Amino acid sequence: MTEPTAGADAGPQAGPQAGPGRTERAVNGVLLPGFENAVGPGGAGPGGAGVRVPDWLADAARAGLAGVVYFARNTPDVATTAALSAALHEISPDLVIAVDEEGGDVSRLEAADGSSLPGAAALGVLPGGAISLDAGRALGRVLAATGIDLLLGPVLDVVSEPENPVIGVRAFGTTPDVVARHGIAFARGVRSAGVGVCGKHFPGHGATTVDSHVGLPVVDQPLDVVRARDLVPFARALCPEGVPSTEPAVRAQAVRAQAVPNQVVRDPVVLNQVVRDPVVLNQVVRDPVVPNQVVRDQSRLDAVMTGHVLFPAVGPAPASVEPAATRLLRELGHDGPIITDALDMGALRQLTGSVGEAAVRAVEAGADLLCLGLDPALYTEAYDALSRAVASGRVRVERLEESGARTRALVAAVRDRRAVVGAVTDADAAQRALAELADLGAGIADAVVHVRGHLVPLAPEAEPDVVDLRLRLDHAAGRTARHVQTAIAEAWPGSRDWPGSRDWPGSRDFPEALSSGLGLDDDGLAVLIARFTRYGVSADLDRIGTERGAEFPDGAPREADPLVVITREPVPGSAERARLEQLWAVRPDLVVVHTGLPGPVEDWFGTLSGGGPAVVVACGTGRANAAAAVERLRGVVAGTRAGHREPRQ
Repeated sequence: MTEPTAGADAGPQAGPQAGPGRTERAVNGVLLPGFENAVGPGGAGPGGAGVRVPDWLADAARAGLAGVVYFARNTPDVATTAALSAALHEISPDLVIAVDEEGGDVSRLEAADGSSLPGAAALGVLPGGAISLDAGRALGRVLAATGIDLLLGPVLDVVSEPENPVIGVRAFGTTPDVVARHGIAFARGVRSAGVGVCGKHFPGHGATTVDSHVGLPVVDQPLDVVRARDLVPFARALCPEGVPSTEPAVRAQAVRAQAVPNQVVRDPVVLNQVVRDPVVLNQVVRDPVVPNQVVRDQSRLDAVMTGHVLFPAVGPAPASVEPAATRLLRELGHDGPIITDALDMGALRQLTGSVGEAAVRAVEAGADLLCLGLDPALYTEAYDALSRAVASGRVRVERLEESGARTRALVAAVRDRRAVVGAVTDADAAQRALAELADLGAGIADAVVHVRGHLVPLAPEAEPDVVDLRLRLDHAAGRTARHVQTAIAEAWPGSRDWPGSRDWPGSRDFPEALSSGLGLDDDGLAVLIARFTRYGVSADLDRIGTERGAEFPDGAPREADPLVVITREPVPGSAERARLEQLWAVRPDLVVVHTGLPGPVEDWFGTLSGGGPAVVVACGTGRANAAAAVERLRGVVAGTRAGHREPRQ
């Protein structure tokens, strides 16, 4: 889902006007829009000031709106978020408040400074699921205290494509087993704190080379490959006890156990196979972490988000508007709401031509909740298109009401869960939970952020050059994150950032190196190479930074400042890799902070001449990752911070 860079400030000009009737409530019952906070008297801040619910949204909530999605603009801090959630729930107690708060690279509650939680890729480096469960529980407590009902996560995509432009470190790993193990543990942790979870992006976004925010990804692979790779984490998350096959003929049958929790049944298709009931909602079990505490089933997903990805082996349309994808998901045992990724993303706009048509097609395909972006005009467009579809007979109002019933069941389950664990929406509780999350996140980052190769620590008085080679905008995060640069600038105030914003330290010295777009352009890179070369660096430093004593052009020896290079996808043959090779040729002493996938590090960097540079493997670019990366640059060994409990694999 896109974190917008611009939004509208006006409310809908059309849509529902009078008191809600059956159709109005049914249509509103499938919509999940974003919104811009209103500001002024009567707000959700202290003393009634600050942000408040915009009028159009309050009207829609009273008319049966299913829920809202928070973006970073709604959540400047946890206190404001808690107050805003309380105001929304006062208007409509059954309103679902959802958020993309994955940790690591994608954060809404901590968008300004970066996430306290390192993210899925960092958790996936750890060998067991215990820390992932702890991380989910800690994040869940923050969400519960800020009044959020549904986490749009965990990401259950298997990132099998190294050049995937949108998933990357948002995934737990590159194999189905790792993703399933950590995804299930994380989901259980979130649910144990009283919050719902929504696995995404079904049937899988990990094998794509196109970002669905800007275009339509196609995974043109046989269905048996999709079942064996992409569907496995979803199947296991939906039926964690029995771990059913993804083949319909051998998967666990949907056997309801009305009165016997955790009932063991025999699968009538697979002779004598013992499976656990995969479809019992609100099953009462004992919490394995809190002895003797009775809680609701913490293993299932409350909802599943479909992705705007075309799987020709599944059906002719992207999964979010493809009935066959819905049938496949239901066959795996999911009977809760199916949520679309944001309908205003590029993949669907190119296909349907409008958000309104996308909304109708998504409902026809079996979706229950339709995500929309910040602009209230998107809500109006979707509402009006669905209303026309009902009036024309294209969509039955009963079909919309069925979706509404699924959402109400989700809300009831989450409310029960909150009551069991005693979760409250409160600013002080949110601050405490956030502090606990930060402490846990720092320990996780300390355990997983490590160094590949030999790194010469940066001296406290160093003034490093920092070159960002990342070329692609992170649409899911809404920015190209600068948390690594910020952390380096705080540790070494004399650092120079290439390219930097006009007001960033160092940019005033070499404005000609500023990029005209994302990352360094070719001219900017040439300026940097010329700058480094004119000091004779390539001739005067060996691969660990030792001066060789050759003469400099000005006749005086000069020790080069350290060079730190930030990468994400330096795949051989890519533009990012080519620029890294150019810098490596003139600065064999450079050190890399790699913010992308940790798995391919040796393949990507070890194939450079001479065995490649020292690499700080950050496993993401969140604030916790960046802080740990700085500690490695200082020479602090991984795993020396108190509190981490699991070594890296």
